[in-house]
Amino acid sequence: MKLLSRIILWTAILSLAACKTADRTFSLAHSYFNSLATVLQQDAGNLWGVDLYAPTFFTDPETKIIYADRADNEGMLEPSGQIWTGQFPEQMNPANSTAQLGGMRWVMALWPLPEEAFDRNILLVHETFHYRQPELQLDPNPGICSHMETLPARIWLKTEWNALDAAVSLEDSAAARDALLDALRIREARLRAFPREARINEDAFLILEGLPEYTAYKICCDGTAHMKEQVIKSRIRHWDNESFVYAFAYHSGLTYGYLLDRYHVSWRDSLKKDASLPDMLYRTCYPGKDLSSDPDSVTKQKYGYDTVAAAETEKEREKARIMEAYLKTFTADTILAIRLGRFNMGFSPVNVQSMGDLGTLYPNIRITGDFGILEVTGGGCLISADWTKAFVPYHGDGWTLDLEEGYLIVPPVREAPLVYRIAEM
Repeated sequence: MKLLSRIILWTAILSLAACKTADRTFSLAHSYFNSLATVLQQDAGNLWGVDLYAPTFFTDPETKIIYADRADNEGMLEPSGQIWTGQFPEQMNPANSTAQLGGMRWVMALWPLPEEAFDRNILLVHETFHYRQPELQLDPNPGICSHMETLPARIWLKTEWNALDAAVSLEDSAAARDALLDALRIREARLRAFPREARINEDAFLILEGLPEYTAYKICCDGTAHMKEQVIKSRIRHWDNESFVYAFAYHSGLTYGYLLDRYHVSWRDSLKKDASLPDMLYRTCYPGKDLSSDPDSVTKQKYGYDTVAAAETEKEREKARIMEAYLKTFTADTILAIRLGRFNMGFSPVNVQSMGDLGTLYPNIRITGDFGILEVTGGGCLISADWTKAFVPYHGDGWTLDLEEGYLIVPPVREAPLVYRIAEM
């Protein structure tokens, strides 16, 4: 009897502790919504002409609990104090993104969020701007910047970043303008080495991902000096990204936006989704200047070209070794092929890598579709260039697959002896 009483007591204590933890979490989520609303109210729609705040929820990838700032349209969320909660649908992918849930569109962010208010609001304002991009007609649909996986592109990109860093940080106005011109010439030198679609895709990514990053810092920073400091920190933060296929746009877009504010106050008024932020700077600051000649040795030395080239060449050797292993995995080892059909995916943009005509490699990804749910945490997932198939190493242990009823894995056929497939029964 005493043992039973102790069990009941401990159960009650644990239940009370769980309730208190939940209450603290609900209160914290509510304070985060208020903090974001306060930041955006201070902007009051001045930056883009619209009120940016949007329906927002946080979701914990582990518990799959949703913490929302309002009710949904289909009644899947329930009120819990000053917020709404519910269970995140298994077929959806948790990510820092936008999402359809309960018959409406939301800003979605992963819980727990950064504790520092500035860092947290940067993340949330970035995603909030993504929510507003379609109505602002600033939502291009670029192809992947696969050229950014090449050694020359990475060397020139980082040299451009060094020149942009000088343009941002130099106090002397003439010296800053000279550095900006050097940055634009260095960018041209990079783009001349690739087909025209490289320029189109880069410009589009500066709008798609660069503008949300610029917007977040523009709204959250305490004045121009603070934003200048954050722009310089951004280069340091992104310098060692595993890949620049997506991620180059975060720093480049932020920096070009900051410089456009300095030299062209009204640039946002006529901005369109097919605009080029660097070209806008060029037309504003250097009309008629020739950008066609490659930077000379003095210019390259000024912005650390040789140092960048040496470091990137060493990285290229390691990347080549890793890519060779991936190439062997997906062309010479046993793989599982998944026909995608209708699907959604969640992934980190900082390590996406191009594998040329084979497609795009995602070291970590979660894909949901008609077939079920694929979660990859190691070994990589290759998505074909036409987005119709996903491949994982069949004998690897870095992925899990939850098949929908009516689907099964079928063994290889004679024509493709190394390929297992998912098929409907």
